[in-house]
Amino acid sequence: MTRKNYSQQAALTTTTACRPEKDKASGGNSQSGAEWETLLTVQPRSTLKTHVVPAARGFAFEVKASSHFRIVDLHGQQVVDFMAWVSPYSPSATCEHFSTSYTRYALGGLACPKVGECLYTNRDRKMFTLMDDTVKTHDLLYMACNPGFYERQNQPGHRSCATNVAEAMEPWGMKHWSEVIDPFNVFQNTPYYTLKALNCSKPGDYLEMRAEMDVVCAVSSCPFDREGFNGGNITAVAVVLEIG
Repeated sequence: MTRKNYSQQAALTTTTACRPEKDKASGGNSQSGAEWETLLTVQPRSTLKTHVVPAARGFAFEVKASSHFRIVDLHGQQVVDFMAWVSPYSPSATCEHFSTSYTRYALGGLACPKVGECLYTNRDRKMFTLMDDTVKTHDLLYMACNPGFYERQNQPGHRSCATNVAEAMEPWGMKHWSEVIDPFNVFQNTPYYTLKALNCSKPGDYLEMRAEMDVVCAVSSCPFDREGFNGGNITAVAVVLEIG
């Protein structure tokens, strides 16, 4: 199945700007979050491989150079922390990995890459190219929440992105959440977050990237649930592999 046919069959429509909550019911995708989750889990996708990441949990996966994959928001307004390492992953401090700072530099200081632009490693090499994006609002500034962050918020034991990624990366040798790196916060609307407003993404929105090298990736359905972040309700997301 081609990427074009996949897009048509999944009915992933495009949005170019944030809509207020009251407009979302009448515009964009007609499927509910539950319907999207069923669609991606049950409906055959030929060679496509789909993994639904439960709310407030993580998932790690390998991607070969030139392969495309998508991160899909199933229910809307859910931030996904994305991290990646050059394959094979090594817990060494000298390992090559995705870098927010080198990416921001390559983008001229901007914190939101656009389709056709790249994410870079800490050795200033192209790691991913953005191929398609129905949200066009992401973040390269914020950190991944971790257990220490929630302890300072008087929420000990709260799920965190750092813990989610560390658990998902255990099969590759990651031993502790302190090994995680700064994330690419997919679907995070940082300027509006500081104003205590909503994220942009709707059910079925996605970001598609192409790997420029063999990589190990990890995602976390961000569990931060304060101040209306993530719509105030943490939800599942999906990763779709081998789409082109």
